[in-house]
Amino acid sequence: MVSKYRSVVAVPGCARVFATALLARLPQGMSSLAILLLVRDATHSYAAAGVAVGGYALACAAAVPVQGRLVDRLGPFAVLLPVAIGQATALLGLVIAARDGAPGPSLIGLAIVAGALQPAIAPTVRALLGEMLTDHQLRETAYALESVVQELIWITGPLVVAVATTAISPAGAVLVSTAVCLLGTASFVTSPRVRTRRGRARVVLGRGIVITPALRVMLGPVAMMGVAIGLIDVGIPSLALHAGSRASSGVLLALWSVGSLLGGLWHGGVAWRSGLQQRYRWLLTAAVLSVAPLVVARTIPEGMAASLVAGVTIAPVFSCQYALVGRSVVPGTETEAFTWVAAALMAGLSAGSALGGVLIGGLGVSAPFVAACTAMAIAALAAVRVRVPPPVREQTAGATSSV
Repeated sequence: MVSKYRSVVAVPGCARVFATALLARLPQGMSSLAILLLVRDATHSYAAAGVAVGGYALACAAAVPVQGRLVDRLGPFAVLLPVAIGQATALLGLVIAARDGAPGPSLIGLAIVAGALQPAIAPTVRALLGEMLTDHQLRETAYALESVVQELIWITGPLVVAVATTAISPAGAVLVSTAVCLLGTASFVTSPRVRTRRGRARVVLGRGIVITPALRVMLGPVAMMGVAIGLIDVGIPSLALHAGSRASSGVLLALWSVGSLLGGLWHGGVAWRSGLQQRYRWLLTAAVLSVAPLVVARTIPEGMAASLVAGVTIAPVFSCQYALVGRSVVPGTETEAFTWVAAALMAGLSAGSALGGVLIGGLGVSAPFVAACTAMAIAALAAVRVRVPPPVREQTAGATSSV
């Protein structure tokens, strides 16, 4: 297992891409919580804080495909750093407005602007991995490592916000997130493999929305997986509250991410014999089974075990998903394709979070987990329609054997 990951980071420039992208994306795990705390502190309204965070997420989902297209046309350096500077300006404005007692709608508007300007680092990384790694098995391992990095962000980000809020203030947490985003984005876009990646304006100029039939089919399972994750994200804190321990909600969420991290490391280290499309369907089916224990969990120890198990399939599913998307794109539009996937996932997350709150209020603590299992089952059924070309090496081997 270790040797496969070592082979990935041994590719020239790959280790720096992962390291700088991790720093640049850390605010993804910080911003929502920091903004929530800041707006709540300024307005004394959880409703306003929730709308601000929801607006931030939806604006990001709406704007990220535009960024992806610009990155494909102009290159990462020309797009991502100006976007990061724009977001920093919006977040600084949010902090100043909150300090000066601006009304809730003004704070929500600034949060929405900041969301629309979140740098599209993750889609750019996934597109770069497809270019840097020509061996499809090594590329799958890299996508698994990318999924693990994503979990590190969700584990570390809230902890940084908690420390910054305690040591400084909610406004300080937002400013720390802003500084990390600027520093990380600058480090990422100036790394050699990113800086030398040029835009492909002649390839994609004048092209419409670059959703191929294969990619269009992929968006359904991706969105439903997002709905499921949004439901679980709301359900786990509710489980902790139901068990009488508000403080345990963070522990349960962290264990969910740890389970995903471990699952991603395992998945990326295995030499799989099964086809990628078949494995994607089976992993989605396994995800239903891994989440099911949360339906019956009632105590904190039960919730801890169930949360850990529920996370095990998350990163492997996304690892397969990234690899399938990489085979479904039009050359020269890789970044935009990955941003459409990110938009579908974020839209699903928003819908799942909203639905989870409604279900808990009406049907109880188990309801979001039942709905999450249902969403994952729908994703598995939708994945049956996924058909993407095999990697070039497999196509060549097939042609040779037929001769």
